[in-house]
Amino acid sequence: MRPNDYRIQLIDRQPTRQDIVREVLTGLSQSPKQLPPKLFYDNIGSDLFEAITRQPEYYLTRAELAILARIGDDLQRLVDPNATIVELGSGSGEKTRELLHHLSRSAVYAAIDISAEALAAALTTLGEEFPDHRFIGLAADYLRPVALPADVSERPQVVVFFGSTLGNFEPFDAVRFLRRWADSLTPRDGLLIGIDLKKDRERLTRAYNDAQGVTAAFNRNVLTRINRECRADFDIDGFDHEAVYQSVPGRIAMFLISRRSHTVTVAGQPFAFAAGERLLTEYSYKYTIAEFHALADRAGWTPVHVWTDPENLFGLHYLRPQASRATLSQV
Repeated sequence: MRPNDYRIQLIDRQPTRQDIVREVLTGLSQSPKQLPPKLFYDNIGSDLFEAITRQPEYYLTRAELAILARIGDDLQRLVDPNATIVELGSGSGEKTRELLHHLSRSAVYAAIDISAEALAAALTTLGEEFPDHRFIGLAADYLRPVALPADVSERPQVVVFFGSTLGNFEPFDAVRFLRRWADSLTPRDGLLIGIDLKKDRERLTRAYNDAQGVTAAFNRNVLTRINRECRADFDIDGFDHEAVYQSVPGRIAMFLISRRSHTVTVAGQPFAFAAGERLLTEYSYKYTIAEFHALADRAGWTPVHVWTDPENLFGLHYLRPQASRATLSQV
């Protein structure tokens, strides 16, 4: 490779349409009905989420970017210059850009995102801005095991999970998810993860109910996607967006509420909705720093450093796999 060249390798392991239909049918068959949050992120949903991050009520992205902008020296001490950076759910790459400014040119960047189109667009832009880096894009569901090319998987690895996306997991599932990564890595590796902090109910509620209705459009778009990909007949205007803070579990719960009694058909199967029935589309758990550290410890991680923004709205954590667990996983 000549100096100033860059290479982008795209690997398509997207879930099939049959996978999506199966998950939708499983979710709608539960009581209460629910859908996995990953279904939000088709092309339109990815664009709508980027619009959400620019709404004045949605503080999370701004707070996380503010942290990333000022921790370059710390990251250079913590991250091996030859590391492979494995980002889960990379989105537009805005935070990635800030991260790469702090890291060695020798680092390899591997992004795993469920939207192939969003991934290709983000890596093309990043490749133009960082011509000395190698970029690998895996269009895949990061909830399932994904193998990196052998030559980069042998490097030290830092898994990056921005945006407080871990909050979409129930705590038990969050522990299981983080444990799977801890078991696959070694004590030389790391995890850089963003976690939204607990705060007053009003600020949390506003963040998921922006005045422009972008989050509402994002929420309803999941039904548009299901109609398109699962031979369904949801009446998009027949559902209202609702996002509420539930203080006891410490989470935002986001729903689509049926305006009337009716039946929806998905892939030939009927599902009855009562008037006022809630379809759960997302949880977003919030943690104190101590609560997240306790969860990480149960998942086999040792906290190394935590940074917060000036208002203490958001925390960015760097962790390493616990030596005993990582050693056992290699046996």
